[in-house]
Amino acid sequence: MTLLAPAVSVPAPASPRRLSALVTVLVVVHLVLKALALVRVGHAPLIGDEAAYADGGRALSNLLRDLVHLRSPDGDELARNVVGSGWFMPGMAVLLTPLFVIDPDASVLMIRGYLALLTTALLLLAVTEVDRRLGRRYAVALLVFPGLAPMWAIFSATAWGDLCAGLVLVVLVARLVEAVTRDRPVTLREGLVVGLLAVAVVYLRSSTTVVLAGLAAVTLLTVWLRRRGRQRLACAGSLAAGGALALLLLLPWSLAASHVLGARVVTTTSVPTVLANTFGDPGQLCYGPCDPDSSRWFGPVRYAREVARATGRSELTVLAQMSEHARRDVTPAGYATDVAANAGRYAGEPARFARFLHGPGGDGRGPAYTLIVAVTDLLFYPALLAGLVVIAGVWRGPVRRQVLAALVTIGLIGLFLQPFVHISGGRYWTTAAPLLALAAALLTERRAVAAGDGRLTVVQAALTAVAAMLATVVAVGVVLHVA
Repeated sequence: MTLLAPAVSVPAPASPRRLSALVTVLVVVHLVLKALALVRVGHAPLIGDEAAYADGGRALSNLLRDLVHLRSPDGDELARNVVGSGWFMPGMAVLLTPLFVIDPDASVLMIRGYLALLTTALLLLAVTEVDRRLGRRYAVALLVFPGLAPMWAIFSATAWGDLCAGLVLVVLVARLVEAVTRDRPVTLREGLVVGLLAVAVVYLRSSTTVVLAGLAAVTLLTVWLRRRGRQRLACAGSLAAGGALALLLLLPWSLAASHVLGARVVTTTSVPTVLANTFGDPGQLCYGPCDPDSSRWFGPVRYAREVARATGRSELTVLAQMSEHARRDVTPAGYATDVAANAGRYAGEPARFARFLHGPGGDGRGPAYTLIVAVTDLLFYPALLAGLVVIAGVWRGPVRRQVLAALVTIGLIGLFLQPFVHISGGRYWTTAAPLLALAAALLTERRAVAAGDGRLTVVQAALTAVAAMLATVVAVGVVLHVA
């Protein structure tokens, strides 16, 4: 775990300079990889939650049209497609709204192409912010992983919010590090920007709430330890204003979802059903088997709604009781077994979705799939190991490095809690990927400083990665061309 040494400080990172040739090459390789990924996934049908986010985006675009034309909004459409069962925060629906304003009948290719462009812009924004506030080493790490991971490139053309949440989260961490480790106080504007970033992360991925709570605690503790007198109060006040803004911006969703579902909703409502399906007995979730003609997610909701109509209770109350019933026989040993299986799904096959995300025809396997898996694994597992080392490590030295290590540690621990409370899969690592990149850069920085040759170390490592990725991109392109 990270320790704060009280006396050592370093100047803030230098103001941004023109991107170096190395970073430019990395960006170009990422763009080529993104184009190849879009070739593979561009015509792949929307899967599961993606369809719900697209429906939400269409509903919000219709809301904007109604407001512009001074028509009464369609409340039923918003309740059905934006709130729905309360499972999904509307962040991705909001990001998709501009596309559907322009083209209400946008095709799957248009949706995926738009998202690919959007996530490219978001990655470049994150790289710029990290370069400006943390340094070139960290920007390079972010471009190498996740920027050059083929599976991450494929996910960047999908409508799940995990990947976007991770990019916004790393921008938030970079801003927090700069704000609390420099000499001058945190301004009100900076505090409000932090609040905007925090609420954006929640809107994109509600499970990050625990991460944000941990980051807030570490940041406020750092301010309290490093500042004195009026500076302490000014910094704490600015950050508190940002927190208040985040809560204020979360309120519209919370009120709307609570009104539609007839019970208090803060972020999402999926936890009871997820806990039952993950750790309990799904065959008892409806006090016996649920509707066999429905999925294990929608079957319980339909049953709960019928019970709610018959009893006058909220469907959320019914779902909570159903979940308790399905989990009544959970034992510590059974829970541990389920957690281990969850962890295996979370990290055991990071490119698993490549077999589902492909165009019509074929089963998604073949040489291209093999290359996607191999290169993704090659980048993912060293980054994961770096994250675990940072979590387990004790950090001394410059305050900036200690604070960054502390925030990365808290962020990764919060994200790695998912297998303990929620069903996991091969797409959730994309939220943690940018923080894993910071962890890897932290380790190379500490080693390079000890060796006295930091710049050469990171350049050599990056050039090696670029060479490997260029060869891989060419190979993948050839395979896709002939497949």
